[in-house]
Amino acid sequence: MSESAETLEAGRLVRPYTMTGGRTGRDLPQIALEAQVVATRAGLENRHLYRFEAARIIDMAQKQLALVELAAHLDVPVGVVRVVAADLARRGAILIMDPPSGMTTGLDGYQYTTLLRKVLDGIKSL
Repeated sequence: MSESAETLEAGRLVRPYTMTGGRTGRDLPQIALEAQVVATRAGLENRHLYRFEAARIIDMAQKQLALVELAAHLDVPVGVVRVVAADLARRGAILIMDPPSGMTTGLDGYQYTTLLRKVLDGIKSL
């Protein structure tokens, strides 16, 4: 059995709060689910300085991805990815590009109607 199959069978070995050092991200600026994340040259050059999810985010963000896509690929709660991504952005390893302003208004500062329509259209096209 491969290591990844063992991990899937046994479940996650590291708790999400361990990945963020116990931080919830409440003290960080809110990052929208659809915000685009891309690795910087400095992040790619210094990738060896990062471990675990942080390094994997840099690897995956060589191609621009939405925050929610990173969470799905990592199989990690989106809140964890928000905290780790905010740390990486603060260190200059990634850039986080906010969605157009029309998508970030409404309830609690975020309106996901447009995003949900795009997701539904994508599902219908499958």
